Order: sequence, then structure tokens, then C-alpha cells
Amino acid sequence: WQALETGLRQRANLLDLVLTDVYGERNLMRRRVIPPEVILGHDGYIRQTDGIGAPGRRQLVVAAADLGRDATGQWTVSSDRTQAPSGRGYVMATRRIISRVMAGLHRSTPLARLRGFFQTFSASLQDASPTATEPPRVVLLTPGPGSETAFEQAYLATLLGFPLVEADDLVMQKGKVWLRAGDRLEQVDVILRRVDAAYSDPLELRGDSQLGIPG
Repeated sequence: WQALETGLRQRANLLDLVLTDVYGERNLMRRRVIPPEVILGHDGYIRQTDGIGAPGRRQLVVAAADLGRDATGQWTVSSDRTQAPSGRGYVMATRRIISRVMAGLHRSTPLARLRGFFQTFSASLQDASPTATEPPRVVLLTPGPGSETAFEQAYLATLLGFPLVEADDLVMQKGKVWLRAGDRLEQVDVILRRVDAAYSDPLELRGDSQLGIPG
């Protein structure tokens, strides 16, 4: 696991650098390290967000990788997931189940602790806030209970201590996103999307989407 962790961290750092460049200075395309047509013609390229950078050290706050073994038994990455990856809530849920069902094994095994990850994850999301609000309001945007990972989204929101919201809970006003809280609106500083980018804005992107916030 230590070797895998090192490789996956390197891979995530590379993806973050590529994402930052593709929506920023475009040096990779300019030098044709990556042909421009590969990026600009890709279905996942969101032209409406070109030139928009999130505050903080990273543009890619979270990434995931699907792992498997090849014919020689070596670990290999079969795909990278950077859009709205799932898995983090499942990891903690599984760990807590094992701690109850296999309590003896859980106590005697030198496991890597997970709580530090969620603390770092929460801090990274708050660092992405473009405002000086302390603490910034972070929400987790879910497609709703019909999502195949609805349990994990709700569990993750609980672990992080952020509200789980759907599109109807949010509204755009004065160029900002607001959370409907009873009879008042509260400004939202950071959105952790579990809605794919193309569905996140029916005004600018997919007009048939009911999962995003217009504007």
C-alpha cells in the first residue's frame, strides 16, 4: 500500500498540473505536448469555465483511480476519475463495519487511520473559498436520492460536517450561490459537486438538466 500511495499521489499531482494548465496558460497545448484538438474537442472540456481558477493551491481537490492487477500480478490503474468521484464515504463506512464485525482483527492490525484524511479534505475545501468568510460555508451538491451513490454522498456529508443539498436548495443571486435556509438565504462559498459538470448549470450547459443551478 505504501508503494501504491506514492504512485497514486504522483498521478494526482500530475492530473492537477494538467488541469491547471488546460484551463489556464495552455502551455501543454501551445507546445503540442498534448495536441489542442485532443483537449478542445473532448466532450469533457467545459469551455464556459476556461480561465476560471479556484483559489488555493490546487484546482483538482479530489481524484480517484480504479485499480486492478495485470497478467503478471502487478498493480495497474485502469482509469482515473476526476469528475465527481465516489468512494471516500464507502471507505469509512466499511472500516466502521469491520471494527464491529471483526473487532479482534481490527484491534490487532496496524491500520492506517482515516480520520486525518477527512480533516485534510475538509480543510482543503474550506481553503478553496474565494471569500474571507470564517468559516466559509461549504455544501455537498447531490443529484438526489435516486443517485446510485446516494448513501455514500449522505455519509460523506456527515463525516465532513457539511450540508447535503440538491439543486432546489440553492439559488443564484447577484452572481453568487445562496442556500435556502427557511425564510432567508445564506451565501455558499464552496460547492463539492457530486453532479457531473455538464449537468451543473442548465442555463450555460445542458438545458435539460434538473440537477444544477441556472447561472
